[in-house]
Amino acid sequence: MIIMDSKAQLTVDVISKVAGSKISIVNAAKLLNKSRRTIERYLHQYQKIGIQFIAKDHYITHVRKMRKIYKRRDSF
Repeated sequence: MIIMDSKAQLTVDVISKVAGSKISIVNAAKLLNKSRRTIERYLHQYQKIGIQFIAKDHYITHVRKMRKIYKRRDSF
């Protein structure tokens, strides 16, 4: 089971609609405030591994954020 916040749920919903040809990549990019290339990357991952693409992206973002925090903390 994947637990998602509202932003992640919106991303999954929009990408699933793009995969089903209900909305375009350009409109999805506007809805999610992401670049066209990011939407294409999400779509490719969605088609490849399914809904888990969002957990992978969220994890990477979290790790990068934590690294920045630790770098700032260690620099003092």
